[in-house]
Parts: sequence; structure tokens; C-alpha cells
Amino acid sequence: ELEAVLTTYAERGFRPARVVAEHRGGYYVRGDDGDVLASVRTRWRDEHELFGEMPAVGDWVAICDAPYGRAAIEAVLPRRTKVSRKTPWLKAAEHVLVANVDTLFLVSGLDADFNVRRLERYLVTAWESGAEPVVVLTKLDLCTDPMKPLEAEAAAIGASVVSVSNVTGEGLEQLEPWLASGKTIALLGSSGVGKSTLINSLAR
Repeated sequence: ELEAVLTTYAERGFRPARVVAEHRGGYYVRGDDGDVLASVRTRWRDEHELFGEMPAVGDWVAICDAPYGRAAIEAVLPRRTKVSRKTPWLKAAEHVLVANVDTLFLVSGLDADFNVRRLERYLVTAWESGAEPVVVLTKLDLCTDPMKPLEAEAAAIGASVVSVSNVTGEGLEQLEPWLASGKTIALLGSSGVGKSTLINSLAR
């Protein structure tokens, strides 16, 4: 479906790009010519903003050149997966956090902040997104209760569970099957569970 839509827009003079960051109402999009700052066309914004259908990080979009070296976003292309939340004051609207993700790393620390109910909520979000959930239990070096990983495994039926330590490096190699080239991974987890540290560890 995506290829057919891309062909349609290409015939009209547009080219594909992917949203890699949102910046003060604008977007950085990445195409064959590198990254460029882009804005949504006014017509598209007027028709779609009210219903939460604006571009999100991970979206494929159709763009064309705009003044001052920027680009204009003509349309958001069909999404394979999306992580979203409802907009409280608009029952029909949703806010898409990230789109077209292959795998969601659901990050939870094995320290005193471990909360299996919170993990269950993240699992619900992941399954609804269409992406593959993988539970990543960080701070293995601080884990003093061997039941915590077992509780996570019991809650994560149907999902892989990996325990890692960003300090010692233990367990990080178990994440390699999901790090294939051309795949997109997003991390979900509360503040302080070690998402940024995990990214830095995997990027080494």
C-alpha cells in the first residue's frame, strides 16, 4: 500500500521523506538529500489538525521544495504501526507519539521503582500499536529480588523479556536480534529507568 501511494505522489512531483524530529511546530525530515526542516501545508493542517492527524516522528511523508532551503509536507503516508494516546478534550482525536515502529522496547528498572502494573499498561499500549513488544529490564546490577524478573515474565505473556545491566554490559547481547539494519525501534518507559543510558550502551 505504501509503495502504491509513494508512486502516486511521485507522479505529481513529490518525493518521500521520513520525519525524524519535531521542532517548534516544524519537523526535521530525512530524504535522499539528507535532513531538512519542513512545515505542513496550511491546507493539510486545517483539514487534519483537529483530529490529531498531524505528522509524528517515524511517519513517511510526501514533500516538495519550499523557500529558504526548507520543505513542505503535502501528506502523511499510511502508517504500518503507531503508538498513540487519546486527546482528553477531544474524544475522537488521538495524539500519535511515534509511527512505523517495528519493535517497542518497554524499559523497566529492576531497582526499587520496579512496578509490574505500570509494565502491564505499557504492554497494552504496545500490543495496540501493532509493533512487537520486548520487555527490557534494566539495572540488573541493582536487583536484589530474584522474583522481579519472574513477575515481569508472568505479565508479559507473548513478549520476550530481557534483563540487562548498562553498568556491567550483562545481557545487552540478547537484544541483538532486534537491532537489524533497516528496522525501527522505539523505547517506552518512565523517567529514570535508563532509556538514554541503554541507547548509549547499544550505540557503542
